[in-house]
Amino acid sequence: MSGEKPMFPEQRLNELLALLRERGVVRIAEMARHFSVSRETIRRDLAELEERGLVRKVHGGAVLAGPRSQEPPYATRMVSMVEEKRRIGEAAAALVRDGESLLLDLGTTTLEVARHLRGRRGLTVITNSVPAALTLVEEPGVEVFLTGGRLRGGDHSLSGSWALRSIGEVFVDKAIVGAGGLTLEHGVTDYHMEEAATRRAMIQKAREVIVVADSSKFGVTALAAVMPVTAIDHLVTDAGAPPEVLRELEKAGVRVTVVPVPGRDADDAEP
Repeated sequence: MSGEKPMFPEQRLNELLALLRERGVVRIAEMARHFSVSRETIRRDLAELEERGLVRKVHGGAVLAGPRSQEPPYATRMVSMVEEKRRIGEAAAALVRDGESLLLDLGTTTLEVARHLRGRRGLTVITNSVPAALTLVEEPGVEVFLTGGRLRGGDHSLSGSWALRSIGEVFVDKAIVGAGGLTLEHGVTDYHMEEAATRRAMIQKAREVIVVADSSKFGVTALAAVMPVTAIDHLVTDAGAPPEVLRELEKAGVRVTVVPVPGRDADDAEP
C-alpha cells in the first residue's frame, strides 16, 4: 500500500501492544488506517503477537492475553468499547418494562444499562454495583437496593456471603448480568470467584436472564464458571460478535439482539 509509515515491523508490534494496553481492544481495520498498512499486514502482526502469547485474536481484532484470573484494569475497561457498551446498555434497558423488578450486575456494560433506565417508572432495582446504584438513586420512579457485602475497589462491586444472603431473599422479573468471557463450550465466565457466585445467585432468582457482553468477550474463558449458554434467555451484543457463534447460540434457544455501531461495523467486519 502506498503511503505506508516508515516503521520497522518490531516498532509497529510494540506500538500495537501499547495501544492494546491503553484501549483493551484493537480493530484490524482501525489499525490498518492508523499505521497506513494493509489489513493483511495487521493480521500478520496480530498473529505474531498471539504466537508470543501477548494477545488473543477476536473477531475483527484482538485483545490482550492474560491469565484466566487476571481481569483487565477497571480504568482500561471504562474506555474500551465505549460506543458498543453504550448501545448495548440502551438496547438491554429497552427490554425492561415499567413496573418490573430486576437484579442488576456490576460492570461497565451494566452501568450503561443503569444510565438508560433513568426516567423509568415503578422499577425496583437490586444491585451489587455501587456506581449503578448511585446512577439511579435520585430517580423518582426507581427504588434502589444494594445487596451489601465486601466492597471491591475498581468496579466498586459488592460480593460475598452478605450479597448472597440478600439475593436469596428476593424473586425478580429479570436479571441483567455481564460477562468476563463467553464461549459456546464454557458459557459465561468471570475473573473473580466471589462475583461469579453472585451472578449465579442472580440468575437463579429471575424469570428471565439477560446477558450483556460486547464482542471482545467472545472466545474468552475466565477463571470461574457462571452459567452455560443454555441458561441465557437473551443476549445483547454488538455487531463485532462472530456471526457463527451467534447462530449457534440462537440454535441453543438464546434470543440474540445485535446492536449496530455506525461508522465501525462495515469497516471492521472480516472480508
